[in-house]
Amino acid sequence: MKRLKLPRTLANTLLADLQSGVGEGLIGAIADVPVSVYPCPPAHFAAALALIRSRGETSFARYAHAAAPIADSVPTGTSYQILLAADIKGVILLRAFTRADDGARWQELDIGLDHD
Repeated sequence: MKRLKLPRTLANTLLADLQSGVGEGLIGAIADVPVSVYPCPPAHFAAALALIRSRGETSFARYAHAAAPIADSVPTGTSYQILLAADIKGVILLRAFTRADDGARWQELDIGLDHD
C-alpha cells in the first residue's frame, strides 16, 4: 500500500476541526508538503482555493467527515482526499485516498505522521 506523509501538527488541526463540528475543507501545500488547513463547506471551495493560491500554496487535498471517498461534485484540483471519522469508542480516525491509476476510482493510502 502506498503511503501519504502528513505533518503531525496538520493531523492534529484536522482532528480539532472535526471536533469543532466543521470537519470539512481543503488543505494547502508548499512544494507538495501539506501545510495549511482551510475549513469550509463545498459551497466556499472557490474562495478557499483563491486564498490558497494567494498564499503561494497549491491545493493538496479535500478533507471531510465521511465514511467513503466523496464524488467530485465541486472541482478542487486536489490529488488526495482525507476522511475523518470517529469510531464507536470516540477515537478519531484518518483515512487517505488518491486516484487509482485508471483515474476512475479512489485507492486507499497508508498514512504516516512526521514529527514537525
